[in-house]
Amino acid sequence: MIAAVTGAAVVLRRRSLSGGFTWDLPDPDIGRVIAERFPRFGRFDEYTQIGCAAIFAAAREAGFQPGNPRRDVGLILSGQYGSFVTDEAYYATTLAGPELASPNLFSYTLPNIVIGECALQFGWMGPTFVLDGEGGRGRAALAEAAACLESGRAEAMLVGWLEIRPPWAPPGPEGAAVIVLEPEMKERRPRLKLDLSAAAGPRLLSGEPAETLDDILRALDLPGPAPERPESGDRP
Repeated sequence: MIAAVTGAAVVLRRRSLSGGFTWDLPDPDIGRVIAERFPRFGRFDEYTQIGCAAIFAAAREAGFQPGNPRRDVGLILSGQYGSFVTDEAYYATTLAGPELASPNLFSYTLPNIVIGECALQFGWMGPTFVLDGEGGRGRAALAEAAACLESGRAEAMLVGWLEIRPPWAPPGPEGAAVIVLEPEMKERRPRLKLDLSAAAGPRLLSGEPAETLDDILRALDLPGPAPERPESGDRP
């Protein structure tokens, strides 16, 4: 099966000189647009905010509009640590007694909350879930998205990689990368085409591997979430 990449977006999370973090957004205006669509965006934890920003930007490029439901669209993300940063922050609020536990943080202690927030805005009802990518940079999510398209369970799949590392984790890539995959369309010129049926895994039409989000981002000439310094391996 030949699939078209009809949208793509990367949100990089970088450490600032002040010790905090900054985001590199694909479009300087995307923050304002997202805030208008997500009334509670300011209350989201950072994991959900970054994921929503990347998903929204990729979907917008592919022509998907909030309020115009597409029941045949799915969304799969993968990552290593999920919502662990928020989980730890929530647990810290319980130490002085359960009555002081933060209900707002509790709402974001599952990594699939970001998917629910976006699917609700766009009306997506296809396969939607989060995978433990074990450092594979979207490898597992891309394989699952390909299976969903080939089996007909969805007519379009957003697939991505989302990561915020806990303070105790080794340095590594942080941010989100999301692409939109649809069956090849003659009437539109996609950003890229992939062969999802190749025996050795997804390939560019040139034959080069496209098994991870990094492979596809390089082909699109987009930056991937880059590590602050090289990692020793996939697993921490």
